[in-house]
Amino acid sequence: MLELLRGPSYGYDLIRQIAALGFRRAAVEPGVVYKVLRSLEETGAIHSQWSTEGSGPARRYYEITDEGRAFLRRRAHQLKRYQANLERLLSAYTDLTGDDLSVSDDSSAPIGEPAGAR
Repeated sequence: MLELLRGPSYGYDLIRQIAALGFRRAAVEPGVVYKVLRSLEETGAIHSQWSTEGSGPARRYYEITDEGRAFLRRRAHQLKRYQANLERLLSAYTDLTGDDLSVSDDSSAPIGEPAGAR
């Protein structure tokens, strides 16, 4: 929904923008994005309309609503609080272990699974 603050957009473009932000699952599983878009539309956070302008097939353009902007604002505040909690946790971890978390760990193990556990 954040990308819709920039202006109306269509599914494929949103998937590309979301993937560019580092959310690779959007590109690998585009059906997930479309499912979320339908859900957001059902709740009134966004609305869509078909457009046949330009060349190629019709596209469904999505646009954020006032309700969506309010929801996004609330969610951003929640994430900010979550970020502060994570920063405190990571600081405590660094204090206890001395690990420098600014150095990238190239472990490919999923979160919660020790490296080499597979």
